Amino acid sequence: MEQDLTLSEVLVDPLIAQLRRADSVGYAAFAQLMESAARVHSRQLLAHLHEERVDAFYRSADAVAGKSRLS
Repeated sequence: MEQDLTLSEVLVDPLIAQLRRADSVGYAAFAQLMESAARVHSRQLLAHLHEERVDAFYRSADAVAGKSRLS
């Protein structure tokens, strides 16, 4: 089964912890980095969703306007 790890799972994953320690990155700094990345990712997803909805709205409006001109 392939799926992304949750933030909580990333923070306690033993392999990730070994890599973090090998890179001399503290737990608190790593947790802050992951939380920041999650916030940025969420904002990007919301912006993309907003763009999709705006595009869908205008496609629908154009379709309705096109039908009105044909009538």
